Amino acid sequence: MIPKKDVDDFRFPECTILIIEDSPYNLKVITDYLGGLGFKILMARHGEAGLQRAIYSLPDLVLLDIMMPGMDGFEVCRQLKNNEQTMDIPVIFMTALTDMANKFKGFSVGGVDYITKPFQHEEVLARITTHLRIKKLTERLQQKNEILEKKATELAELNASKDKFFSIMAHDLRGPFQPLVGLSQMLAQTPEKFSTQDIRELGKRLYFSSKNISSLLENLLAWSRMQMGHLEYEPSQLDLYQVMQQTIRLLEINAMEKDINIQNNIPEEMIVYTDKNILKTVIRNLTSNALKFTDKGGRVTVSVEEINKLEDCSTCIIMSIADTGIGISQDNLAKLFKLDIHHTTKGTANEHGTGLGLIISKEMVEIYGGKILVESSLGEGTTVKFTIPIV
Repeated sequence: MIPKKDVDDFRFPECTILIIEDSPYNLKVITDYLGGLGFKILMARHGEAGLQRAIYSLPDLVLLDIMMPGMDGFEVCRQLKNNEQTMDIPVIFMTALTDMANKFKGFSVGGVDYITKPFQHEEVLARITTHLRIKKLTERLQQKNEILEKKATELAELNASKDKFFSIMAHDLRGPFQPLVGLSQMLAQTPEKFSTQDIRELGKRLYFSSKNISSLLENLLAWSRMQMGHLEYEPSQLDLYQVMQQTIRLLEINAMEKDINIQNNIPEEMIVYTDKNILKTVIRNLTSNALKFTDKGGRVTVSVEEINKLEDCSTCIIMSIADTGIGISQDNLAKLFKLDIHHTTKGTANEHGTGLGLIISKEMVEIYGGKILVESSLGEGTTVKFTIPIV
């Protein structure tokens, strides 16, 4: 059922009517009446002029006389209905009361109604307002259908992304799970076969497998919450230097294992204004990526760049995480944020990973209207920059 407010929401001044009539008397009568009601009136004295006026002005409705010199009303209507720009404009013919043949022909060429001469004001207004309302409601229904189609497309794309995401997660979780299960089984079944040094090495491998699984599951949880709209943005004042220090401590063993130095060049007491959980997740993902793709003895440098360096960044700083790692080819650089063409890449020490951390980081940064960009060349390391609000 059409809502009553949609039917009643009708204003004459918003509607333009084109009147095509060769009789000066009839043209004046109908123009004076409709103009007095508040309609915007356009006029034409013959068919060719009326057709051009309709194409140029795109009125809401056309009142069309049938018998005119040159191009008659039927031909005008045919051409209007064959033109993509004007085909949906309702055409009401003006005809004599007893002219039944022309009334039928008017419907056959695309007219929606007719009014009889001499004009009866009540009939004219009733027929015009009826078809203007129908046109308006049809346009609204079309708009709503377009919105529904767009939502359906977005939902299909979201489901496809979800399926792809879980497929990637399932595939890449197998990597760290297999050594975790295998090593723990060996230690449980034949502990006497292992020396203290062996157990220490096995413990390291178990630790890294567990950390990897934990990181993957954290990303899975974050992504799921984002897709469901449950990831709320709750900004507060945060000490960026301390947040980075916490990340360094969290990833300390990973860095020590590869003898990588994480250099925190963020000024102490650098205050930003953003969501704590989002910021920590983004920094953890980006720093973990930098460690993963940096060779032994390399370096990861974290710094803050000048304000307003990026476009539309009037109230933010730019945090930069740069590594001396293996870099990314230009071809792969273009695919980094595309889930549908995702490719898993192992780290320099064969660390497992999905590459989803970067995609999740981008989505999180965009939650608060921020931007993220990646600069890299093969063999020359990678720098990831993203904006953080400061007010």
